[in-house]
Amino acid sequence: MRFKLIFLLGLIAACSKSKSYDGIEILGHAATGLENINSPYHDNTQEAVEYALSMEGCDGIEIDVQLSADGELWLFHNSKLELETNSTGCVPDLTYQTLKNIHYTTIGKEKLVRLRDLDTSYFKGKKILLDIRHYNECASQFVDQNAMISHLQEIGFGHPASFEVACILGNTDWIDDFQNAGLSVLYSIYSKEEFDLYQSNYPNLEGFVVKNNDFSVADITEIKANNKKVYIFEIRSPKGIRSALKKFPTGVLTDDLRATLIEQN
Repeated sequence: MRFKLIFLLGLIAACSKSKSYDGIEILGHAATGLENINSPYHDNTQEAVEYALSMEGCDGIEIDVQLSADGELWLFHNSKLELETNSTGCVPDLTYQTLKNIHYTTIGKEKLVRLRDLDTSYFKGKKILLDIRHYNECASQFVDQNAMISHLQEIGFGHPASFEVACILGNTDWIDDFQNAGLSVLYSIYSKEEFDLYQSNYPNLEGFVVKNNDFSVADITEIKANNKKVYIFEIRSPKGIRSALKKFPTGVLTDDLRATLIEQN
């Protein structure tokens, strides 16, 4: 009798855990995660995107996009190419003819990829968050936001039919232009005080992207109570994954997609 009771309680706990995390969107940060030694591919590559979106239970991905000198959008996280590739400089200073030959210094030597060249058949029914990089560190200047918007619309990311897109911004001067173009906007914030400020000044924001360690359960609850979406990032360890899920955000941008999916279920 005692064994049956223990088993029943364990079963109830397991079912409750699965149900409690159900509905939280699980998205791969930079597709397969930044600094993820368990990923077979480098982040922000075509291979990583397809691998992540093919994983059962994955709701979508976040990827970093930068504007090249000839107005194309390329997937790349860091400011300077020499940190991870066989080239030097910054994406905003280079053109297609140069960027197409650059690859990561990994075993697979994955190439840099343009946003327009990704196979969008993998995107069907998924959420794609585009982290819009607005600053050219090599030239110490902002890039052209209007060129960014025009290119997103040209390649079909303005109002896609089969998948959902939102742009993550970190520059307040860009918010109105992106929203006026009909693009959904999430804004990166780093404190509860920033939420109060941007919630007041930019009421049409779809939501916010926040660091896991910067926001409490109460903070996340308040953001959602204001009818805003909230996505948590900087999630790597098992402890961090559990911490983020227990805050019940709209979604998590995880650096270990497989481990997060296991924890959710």
